[in-house]
Amino acid sequence: MASMRDIQRRSIASTQQITKAMKLVSTVKLQRTREKAEECKPYFDHMYATVTSMLARTGIVEHRYLKSGKSGKKGVIVISSNRGLAGGHVYFYGLRKGEETYLKIGEGKELLIYNIGRKGHEALERKDYEIAEDYSEVTNAPLYSDAVEISQRVLKDFEEEKIGEIYLVYTSFKNTVVHEPKLLKLLPVEFSDQELSDAERNTPMN
Repeated sequence: MASMRDIQRRSIASTQQITKAMKLVSTVKLQRTREKAEECKPYFDHMYATVTSMLARTGIVEHRYLKSGKSGKKGVIVISSNRGLAGGHVYFYGLRKGEETYLKIGEGKELLIYNIGRKGHEALERKDYEIAEDYSEVTNAPLYSDAVEISQRVLKDFEEEKIGEIYLVYTSFKNTVVHEPKLLKLLPVEFSDQELSDAERNTPMN
C-alpha cells in the first residue's frame, strides 16, 4: 500500500505535468497572437501616415470628417480583454493607468463609450461611464465585418452629432510582458506640425 508521502509525490508530479502542458499551449497561442499583431502594425502605421500626409499636402479640404461636431461629447472606442488572468494586458494595465489618458479628453458624462471587451465594460461601468454599445462578443474571434459594424455605428453617431470627436483607447504590444496604453484621435482627422512640414517640403512648387 502506497504511503501518504508517495501519494503526495504522485499528485505533485501529475500537477506539474498538467501545468507544463498548459504552459506549452499558452506559449503557442501567444506566439500566434504576437505574429498577428506584428504583421498588422506596419500596415496600420503606413495607412495612418498616408492619410495624414495626403491631408497635409492638399491644404484646405471641406469635409465633415475634418472638423469637430457640435456635440460636446467625445466618443471613445475602448478595446480590452474578456478574461482577467492576462498579466499586463489592457484591463489591468491599460484601464488603470489609462485613467490619466481618459482625463485628458474628458470624464464621466462627457464621454460616450463604445466598448470591446468584458473587462473594460466592468471597469467602466463601475466608474459610471456612459456605454453606448458593447461589442465584447467579437473579442475572441474578431472579423473584418465586426470592424465595419462598429465603425458604421460610431460614424453614424458622429454624423448625427451625438458625439463631436472620436478616439481609440487600446494597449500597444511592446513585448510579452509590457503593453503600453495608447490614445489615438480618429476624428476629426488631424496631423502633426512635423507631418505638415514634411508634406510642404515634398510638394512641388508651381
